[in-house]
Amino acid sequence: MEKRIYNVADIADILSISKPKAYELVHRADFPKIMIGRAIRIPIESFNVWLAQEARGTHEERPL
Repeated sequence: MEKRIYNVADIADILSISKPKAYELVHRADFPKIMIGRAIRIPIESFNVWLAQEARGTHEERPL
């Protein structure tokens, strides 16, 4: 079965950032996430769209 979601550690690895920075990122209002209780899950497709938009600069720039 193909993986459909990431967790915060996955995001940290993908973006080569620390886990605390990844947590800052996923708590941004414009970041795609699903909260399951206190667990944060990130749909892969939504993350890829968000990342492409960030790379193009179509999102408002906000510091991490």
